[in-house]
Amino acid sequence: MPKTQFSKAAAEPRRGPQKPVNLTGPIIDRYSRPSKGRKEVSDIERGLFLWITPNGTRSWVAIFRLPNGDGKRSVRRKMALGRYPAMGVLAARERAREVAALAAQGIDPEAQASTAREAEERAAAERRAGSFRAVAEEYAAAMKAGKLIGGRKRPVTAATASIRESLLDRQVLPTLGDTPLTEVTPAMIRRLLDRIDREGGPVDATLKNIRMVFRFAQSRGLFHGTLPTSGMTARQAPVKEVRALTDDELRAIWHATSRHGAFGQVVRLLMLTGQRKGEIAGLRWEEVDWDRKLLIIPAERVKNRAGAHEVPLTDAALAVLRQAREAYEALGQTSGLAFPSDKGDTPISGWTQLRQKLNATVRGELADLEEADWRAIRACGALRPETRARKADALARIRATPAAPWRLHDLRHTFITRCRDGEENAAGEITWFAPLDVLQATVNHEITAGVTRVYDHGDLQRRYRLRKRELLEWWSRKLMTIVEGAAGGNVVAVDFRRTGE
Repeated sequence: MPKTQFSKAAAEPRRGPQKPVNLTGPIIDRYSRPSKGRKEVSDIERGLFLWITPNGTRSWVAIFRLPNGDGKRSVRRKMALGRYPAMGVLAARERAREVAALAAQGIDPEAQASTAREAEERAAAERRAGSFRAVAEEYAAAMKAGKLIGGRKRPVTAATASIRESLLDRQVLPTLGDTPLTEVTPAMIRRLLDRIDREGGPVDATLKNIRMVFRFAQSRGLFHGTLPTSGMTARQAPVKEVRALTDDELRAIWHATSRHGAFGQVVRLLMLTGQRKGEIAGLRWEEVDWDRKLLIIPAERVKNRAGAHEVPLTDAALAVLRQAREAYEALGQTSGLAFPSDKGDTPISGWTQLRQKLNATVRGELADLEEADWRAIRACGALRPETRARKADALARIRATPAAPWRLHDLRHTFITRCRDGEENAAGEITWFAPLDVLQATVNHEITAGVTRVYDHGDLQRRYRLRKRELLEWWSRKLMTIVEGAAGGNVVAVDFRRTGE
C-alpha cells in the first residue's frame, strides 16, 4: 500500500493576513502552543498581536510604522508590550493605542519607553539611597534571599534575618527611618542608643544592626565615606552566665509554666526536647507528624543549615502539644502557628516581659506558695482584709526567696549536661551516659566526625531516628521523676548498642 504523501503547505499553518479575533481570557487559554516556530494571533485592536511560543509563553506585541526620514516611506516596527496574563487584554489594548498614537506623531515608542525605564531606574536608585528606611529594607530583603554572608562564612539564615529585621523595625526605623542616609550623624545614633539604654533595651544589638546597614550600603555603592558608627563600642557586658539548672530549679520552672499559657507550653517543650528557642516558638502544626510522633523542623528554620531536623516526641511532649492544639482551635486560629503572638499571624513574642512574669512565678514555686496564695496574688479590686494580708505575705515571701538568674538557653545547656552525665552509682561514679554523636544529632549540632564527614553521604535523620527517640524517652522519664518529686531510684539507662553500636 503506497505511503500517503503530505505536502509541506498542508502540514504548516497557512500564512498571510489573518482575520482579527476578539481576544478574551477564555479564548486565549484555548490556544495551543505550536510545536515549533511562533503562533501569531491578531486582536481586534489594530496593530496588537498575541505571540505564542512552543514553551507556552504568551506575549503581547504592537506593530507600528515610523517615518523613514525622507518623508515618503515608513518602516514597519514591532515592540513587546508584556506577557499574558500579567498584562490583561484591556491593558494590552490600551498600551497598543498609546504606541500607535506616538508612532502617528513620529515618536519612536521604544525609545521613549527606554528613556522612561532609565528615568525610573535612576529614581529608584535615588530612593534607595535617599533614606535609612529604604536601605534597611533592601538589607533585610537581601538577607531573606540568602544573598548576605554571616559570621560563619555562610548565608544568613531566615531566622537570623527575621530577628534583625524585627529589631530594626522596633528600635531604629521609628527614629531614623525617614532620615536621608547621608544625613545620619553620630550624634543622632548616640541619642537613639542613650534612649534604648535608659529603657533597658538591646543597645549593643541595635548598634550592631545600624552598623551592618551602613556596611551593606557601602557594599552596594549607596554610601561613601566614614561610617557614623565609627568608634562606637559596646556598652553592655557580654552575657556569659550560662549554666545547667539544678533539680529544684527544674521542678520550680516546670510547675510555674502551668500558669503561663502558650509561653509556658513553649518552655516545657524546651525542657523536654533540648531544642533551640526559635525552632520551638516558630513551630507550625504542619511540622507535627502525629502518627509517627515526630516534629520535623524544615531546613529554613534550623540553624546549622544541614537540612530538615527531626525531633522524636515523647508522650509528655505530645501532651503539651495537644493542649496547645486545643487552645488553638478554641480561639479559632487560622495562622497555622502552634504558639502565635497576640496578633495571631506571627510567632509568640515579647520574651523579656514573659520571662519576667515567669521568673516571679518560679520564685513563688521555690517559696512553696500554696494554691490559696496564688489566688490571693491574682485577686484585685476591693479585697477582704484576710485576702489582702495573704496577698501581701505571699508577695513578701516571693521577694525574700533567693533565686539564681537563669536564661531560657540554660534549658538547652541543662539537657545536654544531664544527657552526658547520664546515670551514676551510689559512689557517684558515672555508669552510663549518652554517646556524643547521638546527643549531637538530637540537639542538631554538627556531628564531630572529622574528615570522615566529607565522605559520609548517608541520611543522618533516618540513621539516628531510633537513637534520638531512645535518648529523649530516657530524658523525659528522668525529667518527670525530678518535677514530680517521685522516689524510686535511678531511671533505666539506654543500651545504644542495640541499635548498631
